[in-house]
Amino acid sequence: MESSSAMDMGQMLLTAFDTSMSKYWREEDRRWRAEDRKWREDDLNYREEERQWRFQEKFMREAEIKWRQEDVEQRHVENARYLWTRFVEKNRRDVEEKSEQLKAISNLAALFAGFAVVTLTQFSFQQNEVSIIWIALYGVFTAIAVGLMTIAMVTCTLILGSILKNGKSYVNEVAEEDFMFKCRTFIESYQIGDRPPFPRKTFENFWDIRCEDDWRRAFQMYALGVLSFLISLIPIGWIKFYYSPLTAYLFIGVVVVSIIVWLLVQYFWGGYLSTGSSKRNEVLAECVQPVGLPFDWHLAPGVPPSEQGQS
Repeated sequence: MESSSAMDMGQMLLTAFDTSMSKYWREEDRRWRAEDRKWREDDLNYREEERQWRFQEKFMREAEIKWRQEDVEQRHVENARYLWTRFVEKNRRDVEEKSEQLKAISNLAALFAGFAVVTLTQFSFQQNEVSIIWIALYGVFTAIAVGLMTIAMVTCTLILGSILKNGKSYVNEVAEEDFMFKCRTFIESYQIGDRPPFPRKTFENFWDIRCEDDWRRAFQMYALGVLSFLISLIPIGWIKFYYSPLTAYLFIGVVVVSIIVWLLVQYFWGGYLSTGSSKRNEVLAECVQPVGLPFDWHLAPGVPPSEQGQS
């Protein structure tokens, strides 16, 4: 009996211990499951935040791409504007250069014509003492000098008025709008190696087509007028100093030397001034290698792109 009751007591203790351990394990399992549930909720919240962050990052990337596209477009507009400004400045300089050139020739032609007319009106001589041949030569060369200088002066004055009237018409709003549209079309259809556009109408083309030939003729008339004026000094010297042959010969010798020097100067500089201006709007054969940008005109000719920042 005692052994049976001891066994029952032991069994009861073991059952109670097993029940308490099972209860403790179940509570531990409940806590673990609650922590697991909370972790999963935190993980879901983190994933939701990550999803929102990725959406925000995508939106930021799209905004950055859009900003870069707008920035590139704005830079193209600024490049086109700067290129147009260069053409405007070049047009202004060309007008000023041609104006000063025409003014110089016109003023000098008027000065020489005035000298010749004053000499004609103020010069006196003894008709019976001088050969009629010298008088005829003097009259002919003086008339040629005055006529050529007058024609050169009038031509240069009319050309000057024309370029001053039409000079600004090549850089007005209509020309600027047309050039900016051409730049936009150029950017959209750009291929590596293409050169930037050029204004359709320029003062340089107007000068080459309309004024260059007249300017050459006026300059040639001015040069021939100077020669005629110098030659007219020869009969003047002989007529003036007919009573002193030595003085007349010395005077004529100085005039001849002056004519020779003038011919040399005219040979070296007259031909250079009378040559036509080159077509600067044509595409140059020798240029830098294209670097893939629509406006690569800012690179220095003959210098590799890698060395542009070092120069």
